[in-house]
Amino acid sequence: MDMLTGWIAALNGEPVGSRGFAQWQSLGIGHHRFAGLPDYVPAPEIDYHYVSVTLGGPIQVEGILSGGRMAADVRRGQVIIMAAGQANTWRWSDPTEEAHIFLDPRLVARVAGEAGYRSTEVLNRCAVDDDHIRHVVMSLVEELNAPGPGSAMMVETGAQFLAHHLLRRHSSGPAKEFRSGGLAPSQLQAVAAYAGERLADDISLAELATVVGLSPFHFARAFKQAAGRSPHVWLTARRMARARHLVETSALSILEIANSVGFESQSHFGQVFRKHTGMSPTALRRLTRS
Repeated sequence: MDMLTGWIAALNGEPVGSRGFAQWQSLGIGHHRFAGLPDYVPAPEIDYHYVSVTLGGPIQVEGILSGGRMAADVRRGQVIIMAAGQANTWRWSDPTEEAHIFLDPRLVARVAGEAGYRSTEVLNRCAVDDDHIRHVVMSLVEELNAPGPGSAMMVETGAQFLAHHLLRRHSSGPAKEFRSGGLAPSQLQAVAAYAGERLADDISLAELATVVGLSPFHFARAFKQAAGRSPHVWLTARRMARARHLVETSALSILEIANSVGFESQSHFGQVFRKHTGMSPTALRRLTRS
């Protein structure tokens, strides 16, 4: 049992859904239910920043940390942040459900250096209203429960966003508005050409950033400024455009088409395809050949 799953187990977390927890290079994603914890329970120190969205509640939460005590009535949708590397002991009043992210401080330090922050000290928070964190955490948990092509990029992009947002809103350093130019048209074309040849693969954010010689942090921001969409959303749209073309014009089976754009599961492919086109692949094929 590794550090992060050991921390969850120490607090008697039970997974929600078939996975419950997964770990990538820069972060771990979890979705767990917890029974009420009326007595203090110590949990292992973890070398990751902890960011949680409460899906139960309201509950009374108290944490005794190396960085000091925090206690609050936490409502559904509010955020708890615990900085990495602290002794931590917890109790809470009622059963709850938590969607949580464990973020590698080394990523936060890299983002801080690239964005010009002087401090990387993340602050402990309890019962914070933060729509940005809530949105990205729930998007990552959705990816945990239904992984597919683009998962690696979705996770990397979410990790970059969380790191930057923690530095801007929940750190000891001054808030900093970071601006950069978008990608040049030639750079967008290079990224599109690279992605177009690899739609069957799980392309990472770092791979696309390398195409134009940028760090993942700068690439994600410059790409969105130029294309109007995040790399993950853009890449999914390209996969669906390719899939639609194949459904309408080729003799490939639906499963073969799904595989050709990176989906192992035909059912998951069908869900994403319907979301983008308004109908199932089978229905579209029937319509175009009637």
